[in-house]
Amino acid sequence: PAINPRLPDDPLKSFEPIGLVCRTPLILLAHPDVKASSPKTFAALVKAAPDKFGWASFGQGTTSQFTGELLQRATDTRMLHVPCKGSAPAMTDLMAGQVQFSVDTVTAAIPQLKAGKVKAIGVSTAKRSALLPDVPSFQAQGYALNADTRLAFMAPRGLPPAVRDKLEKTLAELVATPEIREKMLANGMEPGFLDGAQLGRLIEAELPVMRATAARANIKAD
Repeated sequence: PAINPRLPDDPLKSFEPIGLVCRTPLILLAHPDVKASSPKTFAALVKAAPDKFGWASFGQGTTSQFTGELLQRATDTRMLHVPCKGSAPAMTDLMAGQVQFSVDTVTAAIPQLKAGKVKAIGVSTAKRSALLPDVPSFQAQGYALNADTRLAFMAPRGLPPAVRDKLEKTLAELVATPEIREKMLANGMEPGFLDGAQLGRLIEAELPVMRATAARANIKAD
């Protein structure tokens, strides 16, 4: 909705939030030759040379691009955006040195980090990722950045309250199940339940931020 004003549905008016079940942090990655290894050293390096460094996202208008734009605003830096056709091409460009940085999911980053083909600068969430506990968060180093991808359940607006409540309760119980939590973590998703009301407030608060980010960075739907 932040990049396409002609959608047939409204995210708040057309849907009934049931619950958020998990999140996937994003991470700023760097080519091994880049002389930065933390949010602070990244900010110092890039701020000294505006528009010199390139960064890859996994596509125009994706969570990756939005997070990269929010990251630059938080750190007062400016880089050249290179939108790729997916996470794999972005990672390939980074490993080849075609770009110096990329913003990707923690899940996609782990294999290449373990192989030493890229290095981690910082995660986009307020807290460190349970999947990469040694990587600092930007927020912990003084930068106002808190962004991630999320998996949430929604229903058509007007769902009978009893049905909505039963779905919400069942979803909460499932997210609390050890087996489900283990499967989420194994797939790079960090479990954490928010009920329908909390999810609705999150969407309502985030939409103006995303619209402002899209306008500022001229992000449009392909």
